[in-house]
Amino acid sequence: MFIINVNDKYIFKRKSEPMTKEQINSYTRRISEANETQMITILYEMTLDYLADAKKALFAKDYDRYDVELTRAQNCITELIRSLNMNYEIAHTFMQLYIFAKRHLITAAIRREGDYIDDIISIFEKMRNCYKELEKLNEAASVIEGAQHVFAGLTYGPGHLNETVADPYTNRGYRA
Repeated sequence: MFIINVNDKYIFKRKSEPMTKEQINSYTRRISEANETQMITILYEMTLDYLADAKKALFAKDYDRYDVELTRAQNCITELIRSLNMNYEIAHTFMQLYIFAKRHLITAAIRREGDYIDDIISIFEKMRNCYKELEKLNEAASVIEGAQHVFAGLTYGPGHLNETVADPYTNRGYRA
C-alpha cells in the first residue's frame, strides 16, 4: 500500500507550464477519494499526461521543459514501483516493465527522440485501461482515511459547477 503526498512538486507544480487550479483540485479530489486500484490508475494517467507534455516540449524544441516533464514521468513510475507488493509473482513482472520504462525514458532524454516516449505511452495506455477495468471489481474504501467527501452539483447560474465539502467536523460546533 502507498499514499501519494499531494503536495509533492512533481505532482502539482510545473516550472514551465503550471497546472491550473482546476487540474490541481481534480487530482487532489481523486487522490483523496481513491482506493488502491484507483491510485494506480491515477499514477498511470499522470505519467501519460507528463509524457504528452514532454512530446509537446520536444516538438517545440523546449528542451528544458522536455527534461522536466520526463523527470516527472519517471517520478510517477518510481511511485508505481513503490506500490508493488513483491509477495506476488506478477509484481516481479511489473517491476521489470517499470524498469524498462524508466530506461526508455532516460534514453529518450539523452537522444531527444519522441519514438521512445511513444513506446511507453502505448504500454502505459494499455496498463491504465486494464486498471480502469479492475477498478470496477475493487470496492475497497479510500486509502486516505478521514478524507472529506466532495459533492458537486449545478448552481442556479448557467453552467456553473458548485462543489461543497461535507464534513460534520468542519463546522466547529456552529450550525447554520
